[in-house]
Amino acid sequence: MKAKYIIPLFALLLLTACGRKDETAALSGQTFYMPENVAFTSGLQQVTGGCAVGDTVYLIGRVDNKGSGHLIQRLPLAGGEAETLPAYQSALPSGGFTIFSTLQAGTDGTLWVMERLMRQSASEDGRGFQQEEVHILRNLDADGKELSRFEYAGLEEKLGMGYVSTLAADGEGDIFACAEKGVALLDETGEPRFTVKAEGGWPNGGLIPLGDGRMGTVRAVMGAPGEYAWTLHVIDKETKGLGAAFQLAAGTSNGITLYAGDANALFYYRMGDTLRIWREEAVEAEQLANLLDAGIEAYNLNLVSLLDDGRLVIQSGNGYGEDDPPMLDILKPADAAQLQDRKALTLASLQLAGTIREAVMEFNRTSPDYHIFVTDYSQYGDREAALTRLVTEIGAGKMPDILDLYAVPEARWGANGLLEDLWPYIDKDPEISRETLMERVFQAAETDGKLYSIGRHFQISTLTGAKKAVGDRMAWTMADMYQALEAMPEGCAPVVLSRSNMLERLMGLDWSRFVSWGAGTCDFTGEEFKALLRSCKSLPAEPARSGGGTEAACLNREIMLYSAAIDSFTFPQRAKYLLGGDISYVGYPNEWGEVGSSFSFVSPLAMSSACRDKEGAWIFLRTLLLPKENTLYTMYFPVNKSDFEKQAERLMMPEYVMSKDGEYALDGRDEKIEQPVAMESYGGVDITYYAVTREDYDQLMELYHAIDTYSRWDPGLAPIITETAGAYFAGDKTLDEAAELIQNRASLYVSEQT
Repeated sequence: MKAKYIIPLFALLLLTACGRKDETAALSGQTFYMPENVAFTSGLQQVTGGCAVGDTVYLIGRVDNKGSGHLIQRLPLAGGEAETLPAYQSALPSGGFTIFSTLQAGTDGTLWVMERLMRQSASEDGRGFQQEEVHILRNLDADGKELSRFEYAGLEEKLGMGYVSTLAADGEGDIFACAEKGVALLDETGEPRFTVKAEGGWPNGGLIPLGDGRMGTVRAVMGAPGEYAWTLHVIDKETKGLGAAFQLAAGTSNGITLYAGDANALFYYRMGDTLRIWREEAVEAEQLANLLDAGIEAYNLNLVSLLDDGRLVIQSGNGYGEDDPPMLDILKPADAAQLQDRKALTLASLQLAGTIREAVMEFNRTSPDYHIFVTDYSQYGDREAALTRLVTEIGAGKMPDILDLYAVPEARWGANGLLEDLWPYIDKDPEISRETLMERVFQAAETDGKLYSIGRHFQISTLTGAKKAVGDRMAWTMADMYQALEAMPEGCAPVVLSRSNMLERLMGLDWSRFVSWGAGTCDFTGEEFKALLRSCKSLPAEPARSGGGTEAACLNREIMLYSAAIDSFTFPQRAKYLLGGDISYVGYPNEWGEVGSSFSFVSPLAMSSACRDKEGAWIFLRTLLLPKENTLYTMYFPVNKSDFEKQAERLMMPEYVMSKDGEYALDGRDEKIEQPVAMESYGGVDITYYAVTREDYDQLMELYHAIDTYSRWDPGLAPIITETAGAYFAGDKTLDEAAELIQNRASLYVSEQT
């Protein structure tokens, strides 16, 4: 059986070879925005909102972080020193504080400012204070002079729809409130003229003033777990309900952020790094800009506005720290094929991770010779839809230069010639060699001696148990696991995995035992695979569940084995706390008697064999392998050996609490008090980490040197195996029948894909 979204790989190869476009043709006609940062100075310490009126940008925010009143400032698009609006006075009452404020462009050059305040006054008996939350919406002229005011106290009690987040005015000056469970149109006293309550899963999407003067709000309906269909609805004042609907995205796990419309747009919205515009009279949205391509940090946008001349105004950054300064950028449209003296490279991802975003952003900022354009295919729907779109475009000759391998069948694509072997590039690099890397990870990642992917970090997939329960070992069988379970409390489950989950993990542990993509063959009828099916059947049909999550279940001895990946040097402390003492990395039980743990790169990348400029692609990919200045990560292990060792060395150095007089603070036994290095919380389970011990480090390194496999998954072949195995697990097929059926379906699929 062939998965419906997979085009046979021989067809991909043929089409890619014949239809590969050259560098200029691939990007010709694609709009690219050249960013131009606008230098300005401002007294605002924290920006909470902004809007554009003509060629003037308005910002609102705090001058300190103590909850004081806010200021509104304006500055021309040319930049310079921001001017505080002379007539604006914060509505902050005496003794109260400002919770939040937003800014909205009105009609005829006016502004609307919304302030959520906490008003504090003496209690009636005079013995204390009472607090009251107040929502104030004011219309201002260009200098901040108040033209009208709507002040509402006790709004949440009046509406009865939960927490009220914001107020906004439409083009006719009517006031809307957005609450946790719906939206309402208010009269001047705060009484609802009508309400539209949330139905079918309506997250608080806020109020979106549209460019034509109407008011919109967002509704998201969950489909598959974690996936939503997003729709913007106009609030219809005549029918007192939801009116016209604009379909934004379906089947996506990406969040969507909307921005108010203006003279050139009904509204804007951002999904990941993609900024889209819905123009008046349009039947669908169009992509306006890829913010990553333009070098804009996408996740803190306060203002989006398209000018008449086609330039795009972006205000980003909230000013909450040195890493998030308020920024104003004017983006000028240009043809992406014309990048001055830089060459274009393309990168495709099915779901772009933050670490890849950061690497691309840094490379584009510093490279004098290349610029990477990124397409995040998650904008087209769920993982299946994203992969379908990518494969279709590859078949049409649009092969990316660099591939993010999330949810991509690496071994299959590599064996079929779509991916470049990266070992020759490493071996020829003047600064990188196998010896400068955590080589066992790279060796495990090989397919038939070729290295198709690399990443900046790695982790270890394993199962961890208390040594007193599971023994001191790194390999075991399912029978060993159940023998250990006998010592656990009654009702304890072996692991938070179902029989199908376990089968998936065991197949991913070492696909090469059963499939050779290079030879185009597979074997699922041997005794080894049958033993694997037989042992998985002994597990529960459904995964073990706990109200407090996996960590709480381990802590309460409801689960024997902790299934989280080893992602840091402090992991042993977490596992010891949850499992109640010394631990063993026993790994996944398997019938071939080998170590049941495996490596995997975090956010792996590959170079396509059809890459237009392999030298340029390697110049980017090698940045993942070079040492970094800051090696003190608490999440994931660096693949650069020097960084790995420095990180371990730094985390093994204890720090101690200092007293006010500059001496070490001592406990009741006159021992120095060690300073925690990190803290984490898992579903109510709080864990404090201290310096890494030599014992924990040595145990991790013993496991590292014992592992020789790499975790992989195949989105086409895997469902064939798990679905067919389900008939055996349910008792509808015998073991031999299930194995034979899996072999027939899998061999047909493998032959089609090679």
